[in-house]
Amino acid sequence: MILLSAVVLFGILIFVHELGHFLFAKLTKVKVLKFSLGFGPKLVGKQFGETEYLLSAIPLGGYVKMTGEDAGDEISEEDKERAFSVQPVWKRLVIVLSGPLFNILFAAFIFVVLFLTGVPALRPDVGEVAQGSPAAQAGLMTGDKILAVDGTDVESWDDVEAVLHKSPGKALVLKLKRDGQILDISVVPEKKMEKTIFGESREGWSTGLSPLVAPQVGEILKGSRAGKAGLQRGDRIVEIDGTALKTWQDMTKIIHANPERPLAFRIKRDGRLVDVTIAPEKSTQKTPDGRVEEIGLIGIKPLASDFIKKYAPIEAVRLGVERTWDMSVLTVVSIVKLLQRIIPAETIGGPIMIFQMAGEQASHGPMSFFVFMAVISINLGVVNLLPIPILDGGHILFFGIEVLRGKPLGEKTVMVAQRIGMAILVTLMVFAFYNDIMRFITGKMLP
Repeated sequence: MILLSAVVLFGILIFVHELGHFLFAKLTKVKVLKFSLGFGPKLVGKQFGETEYLLSAIPLGGYVKMTGEDAGDEISEEDKERAFSVQPVWKRLVIVLSGPLFNILFAAFIFVVLFLTGVPALRPDVGEVAQGSPAAQAGLMTGDKILAVDGTDVESWDDVEAVLHKSPGKALVLKLKRDGQILDISVVPEKKMEKTIFGESREGWSTGLSPLVAPQVGEILKGSRAGKAGLQRGDRIVEIDGTALKTWQDMTKIIHANPERPLAFRIKRDGRLVDVTIAPEKSTQKTPDGRVEEIGLIGIKPLASDFIKKYAPIEAVRLGVERTWDMSVLTVVSIVKLLQRIIPAETIGGPIMIFQMAGEQASHGPMSFFVFMAVISINLGVVNLLPIPILDGGHILFFGIEVLRGKPLGEKTVMVAQRIGMAILVTLMVFAFYNDIMRFITGKMLP
């Protein structure tokens, strides 16, 4: 399953990338000699017209070979006008840029299709209400169902947050359903410092509300205390040590506060109650203010959604483009943070990690697999735009220098730059393989 999923993932993304180069080469009348999925020795090949289509032995990339693409290529008299090297800069730029662009557009296409077919969503029901928060002061309670925010009807918790984020600091009227009654409650979001995923502080707006996530098991981590105790996907945890649970947060507070202390779990499974004892494993984590604290963990994740929400075509396109843009920006920022050493270099993963994750995501269902494919496609597109010689971004850099100089760089300069680029890529690949192998040996992320 892992191998098949990885082959499908790599095969599709490589095909999409090379298809971009191929189509725009054809559109600009440049002669394409070869279209290959994979590098190295040819496994199978077929000539159609002037182009040979290949499947090669090393499935970690692909290439489109054009007439006159490399220095020293022999060009016949009849092909001279169709050689890549003699084309104006704008044509060469379009051909090179189209590969990464196709990867990014392909990710957008995946997201649009997912939004059309339906994505997991949480109902607009109030879960935890932070003590002393604007929501608590306004009288909101766990279990309240939000029907509308400032006159805008909401179907999911994402709809609630979308309206809240558009109205920082402005009083918002929430239409609620509570115990069969319809209530209107006004809440004023407060300015609050929050942490980004990179641990940096930024200003945000908060009402103190969080969605209602039931204490129901969605995923069990391999080798975890929960797995060893026999917990199963779909189990509803109703009590811990006699304390009734309404939300996922109710449960995690108890588990976090009791590392290595045996706790009595009462679970509802297939209409019957099951009792198990689990001692949460001691773990350390950093708090938002930078402190290190010990907490208990049993190794479970919640169910991802309450229902599947489908979007209308126009809204699906808008959300698909937004999601692709956000992921592209996040990829660029992550690269910058890696260079700044804010993100540890040990988090870099290579083909082995992608193989494993492809299989894991496929086991969670088609939707998880395609989301993963979209994320990897965006990463492939963005990374290929880095200004490193031999990558597409390196070629684009050379084109920019050519425009400024009024003539292309010398053949010797380009060859030296490409050797440097190759050395950089080989070093990164070796480091990524090392990380992958160490993860496989140790079973965990390097410290």
